[in-house]
Amino acid sequence: MNGRTEAPPVQMILPAYPPAPARVGLVYQPLPARAAKTLVSLTVCWLLAAPSFWLPPHYPWPVLCVCTGAWLAHEFWTGRYRVRWFVGMCPRCGRHLRIGAGTRISLPHTVTCFACHFEPTLEVQQDEPRPEAALRHVAAECTGTWTEQWMWDERFLGCGSCGARHAATPELRRLADAENERGDLLRQLADEGRFLN
Repeated sequence: MNGRTEAPPVQMILPAYPPAPARVGLVYQPLPARAAKTLVSLTVCWLLAAPSFWLPPHYPWPVLCVCTGAWLAHEFWTGRYRVRWFVGMCPRCGRHLRIGAGTRISLPHTVTCFACHFEPTLEVQQDEPRPEAALRHVAAECTGTWTEQWMWDERFLGCGSCGARHAATPELRRLADAENERGDLLRQLADEGRFLN
């Protein structure tokens, strides 16, 4: 994989769950190279289809050549980037996701989580935070405490109960401290209420 490696700001997105952190190194595949590889794969495989008919059993080989040419052409044409390295977590279960080095992808790219069998999407982060990307738990009824966690040399805010994770920006840290204070107060009131009964 020749070319300059780019590391765009990305995250894993799954509807109804907060975004999960991810990092990826991509090498851009220019359009002329992709077009040339597409044409070569189609030409070579489809030209091999006619002579392969003479190999017994006669019917599977031409079909295999035509299908292989179409599949390779699709891979070369749609893969705008080649993955040099990837590290990411599933927004639902927190397990590590995998994309093999050398895989051709385009962004956004769907990745299968083999732990929970959901399919989060690798997307480029938006520059401005989305309104729904504020500090929130995975479960609406969660009363967990936010703590700072280190992941890949970066700080994240994580909930100990539901596993929600957010980047530890100053604004979100302030919101987490305020929510933790309210949670401590509610726990104290609940403990005092037990003694009044």
